Amino acid sequence: MEQQPDYSAWSSEKLVERVTILEKQLREQMVRCGPLLKPSSPKPKHKKVKPVRRFDPEKYSTRFIALKFAYLGRKYNGLEHHANNTTPYPTIEEELWKALSKAKLVFPTPKPSLDDEEPNWEGCEFSKCGRTDKGVSAFGQVISLKVRSNRPLPLPTSHEGHNNAENHGDTEHRSSNGKGTSPAVAPFDPIKDEIPYPQILNRLLPPEIRILAWCPFAPADFSARFSCTQRSYKYFFTQPAYTPTPGLTGLKSFKTSRGQRREGWLDIGAMREAAKKFEGPHDFRNFCKVDPSKQIENFERLITFSDIIRIGPKYKGPAGYLSIPDFQEYHTSNMDDLADGALGDSHPLSSQTQPTPAIHAFEVRGSGFLWHQVRHMVAILFLIGQGLEKPSLVDDLLDVEKTPRKPVYDMADAAPLVLENCKFDPELQWIYIGDDTSGGSDVARNGLKGDGKYGIGGAVDELWKVWRGHKIDETLAGSLLDLVARGGQRDDPAKPEQVDHSSSELNSRAVSVRSSSSQRVFLGGDLPRHVGKYMPVLTRQRMETVEVVNAKYLERKGLDPPERNQGKAAAVDD
Repeated sequence: MEQQPDYSAWSSEKLVERVTILEKQLREQMVRCGPLLKPSSPKPKHKKVKPVRRFDPEKYSTRFIALKFAYLGRKYNGLEHHANNTTPYPTIEEELWKALSKAKLVFPTPKPSLDDEEPNWEGCEFSKCGRTDKGVSAFGQVISLKVRSNRPLPLPTSHEGHNNAENHGDTEHRSSNGKGTSPAVAPFDPIKDEIPYPQILNRLLPPEIRILAWCPFAPADFSARFSCTQRSYKYFFTQPAYTPTPGLTGLKSFKTSRGQRREGWLDIGAMREAAKKFEGPHDFRNFCKVDPSKQIENFERLITFSDIIRIGPKYKGPAGYLSIPDFQEYHTSNMDDLADGALGDSHPLSSQTQPTPAIHAFEVRGSGFLWHQVRHMVAILFLIGQGLEKPSLVDDLLDVEKTPRKPVYDMADAAPLVLENCKFDPELQWIYIGDDTSGGSDVARNGLKGDGKYGIGGAVDELWKVWRGHKIDETLAGSLLDLVARGGQRDDPAKPEQVDHSSSELNSRAVSVRSSSSQRVFLGGDLPRHVGKYMPVLTRQRMETVEVVNAKYLERKGLDPPERNQGKAAAVDD
């Protein structure tokens, strides 16, 4: 083999000469072997780019409708969107806007101050019923707005049709028979021939937001906000509110006729007694957060229903350790009496009558609500349910002459609150997903399958997916909680003596639980709050009166006091 020359000893002139010779040899070789080296490749196909079809709103008619929808609010920053305000989570309004815009159902008037992706309801006659806060859900929220319709535009005469065709290029709805008269048009059914609004929007919305129904005949002067005559809320909570501490450590200092109560359990009877006191017309200034920018002076609201209700059937499942006597609501001197079946199913202390954990809800209906009113009401009910306050506290706070200044106290957590329903006057005629409208052509025309309720892409299937995911998480977390609470042992059906639920090992462990001098207060969250020594509500620091708060705001903003209007109660929703 030929020895490789040592180029390090070569001069630069000799190196240049060598490179020139090698390049010449390479070119000659490429000429001889070029056809063999070139791969055969087909000529590139030039894909035709479809021109973007411009959507012309003037080719379509519009109609005023109302939409009823539901959403799970934990992942959202509330319903309402505020322009140029960045939030950690999207708002429900933003998601609705994106779906309506993508479906080309709204034609807003452009606003230079807003980005294209920001909600712009200018010219859409948009209104919303209840402005829910961050984390709050709704099962019967309502909006009203003007949307695109399938209804054909009125056909012009021949002369008008020629001009309009030139201006808008519309040949589908604007045609002429050349004799100055319009051809016959098939009658338009405002329901079965209309765009299937719920089905189309549900395909574009996240699964946690579902359109439930639409109203085709909303009155011309209808406002989802001001036409509402009643709103209904529910606030869900568990019984017990948080996991009880076993043994003597978890017992409260006071006793009742049924025994010594264990912390974590709520006195539902006392809560019901207090809830009923909200019914009727009352001044709720001590049960809300004052917004001085609204300059509200009338805090009277009518509550038509207020109570604590039980949710769902009786069952036992995950977190079943709560049925063990040492975790039960009451303690007696003879804990053996609390063993399952020892007292009979009908005995008030028997765990057979206490499914674990039970779900309750505070349900309230009224003509209107102040800002954070429901969450303030629930917070007071929880204090009463924990035995920290008496039901008479509600009377004291509703008496604004006795308590003109609101005591400082925290409101309840937002996540368990649901806006359940809204009623209007006159009542709206709703068409729900799944209702038979004797149509079908509208669904086929828009490429949709099914009635929008069941089947692939239906609201029920989508919500089932959401529910099942949470249910599996609940089951796994509850089973793990059960395992840890039972000391790492599992119940074996073949060995019922494995864990003695009445006393045995669990009770002996409970003695080692360290007591805490800090009072735990439940306010609807996943865990209670430690507040140190509890201070009764009426002994706490008081806030300034509403009149002083409003006056200071006007002074700070340099505004003149507005005209007094004691008779009008502004609608400020929770």
